[in-house]
Amino acid sequence: MSLPYEFLGVLPGLVWLAYFYVMGHKSRQSFGNVARVFLAGCVVTVPAVIVERLTGAGIAQGPAAHSAAVSFLLIGPIEEFFKLLAVWVTVYRSEDFREPIDGIIYSLSAALGFSSIENFVFILFMGPEAFWSRVLYATPAHVLFASMWGYSLGRARFQRDGELLTVGKGLLVAALLHGAYDALVALYPQAARLSLLPLMAFMVWLMNRRVKEFRSTSPFVPIGDGAVIICPSCHAYTLESEAFCPRCGSPVPPMETDAPRFCGRCRAQLDPCRETCSRCGAPVNIRTLCPPTSLPAGP
Repeated sequence: MSLPYEFLGVLPGLVWLAYFYVMGHKSRQSFGNVARVFLAGCVVTVPAVIVERLTGAGIAQGPAAHSAAVSFLLIGPIEEFFKLLAVWVTVYRSEDFREPIDGIIYSLSAALGFSSIENFVFILFMGPEAFWSRVLYATPAHVLFASMWGYSLGRARFQRDGELLTVGKGLLVAALLHGAYDALVALYPQAARLSLLPLMAFMVWLMNRRVKEFRSTSPFVPIGDGAVIICPSCHAYTLESEAFCPRCGSPVPPMETDAPRFCGRCRAQLDPCRETCSRCGAPVNIRTLCPPTSLPAGP
C-alpha cells in the first residue's frame, strides 16, 4: 500500500486551509479560527467512531429495512452531531462568530477536518482504490451535509429566541440527507455513483441558495443603534443599553471598559474614542470609555 495515497485523503482539507491562509487578509474570519475548527473536526472523529462502534453503525449490504435504519437513525445523526459539536465548542459562543455566514464557513471547516481523518482511515484499510471515491464523493458530501446545520447556526446565533430549535432543525435536515446518502450506498453499491449525483446536485443548489440569502442580508439583521456586547450568561449579542438580555432574560451587568463592543448595525468592533462606528457611521455613544490621555511630563 502506497503511503502517499493515505495522506492524499487529507488533501481537500489542506487546500481549504491554504486558501484561508492566502485569502485571510480579505476575509473577516482569521486563519487561526478556521484552523482551530478544522482541527476540532479532526478530533471529534474519535468519539464519533467510538459511538458508531458501540451502536453497531456501519454501511453494509443487508436487508433494505436494516440498512435504511442504520443510515437514518445512527450514522447520519451521530456524524452530523459530532461535526456540529466541533463548531459549538470552539467558536460558536465567541466574539469571532459575528455574522450569519460564519455558520457556513465554520461548518465547512469542521466537515473537512472530519472527512480528512475518515479519508485517511478508509484509504489505510481499503487501499489506494478508495482514494477517488472518498475525495470525489464522500468529502463533498460531508461538506454539503454540514452546510445544512451551518446555516442554522448562522441564524440561531443572532436570534432573540428559539436558538436550540433552529439548530435542531438544521441538524435534522443534515442527518436525513446524510442518511439518504449512506442508504443509497448500502442498497445500490454498484449504481451508487450515478444515484448519488441527483442528491448531491440538490444539496449544492440548497447550499448556494442559503449562502445567497445570507449575502443579501449581509452582514446580518441589525440589532439596533448603539454598542453591542456579548451576554455573559448565554453569549448572545445584545445592546449594552438594554437592562436584560432578550434571549435569556439575565440582567446585563456593567461591562469592563476594555470589554469588546460592536456596532449594533454592522457588527464592526468599536473604537471607544469615537462617537460613531468607523465602518457604517452609526452613533454608538461610548466615547466615555476612551482611555484618558496621559498628562505631559512636568519639568
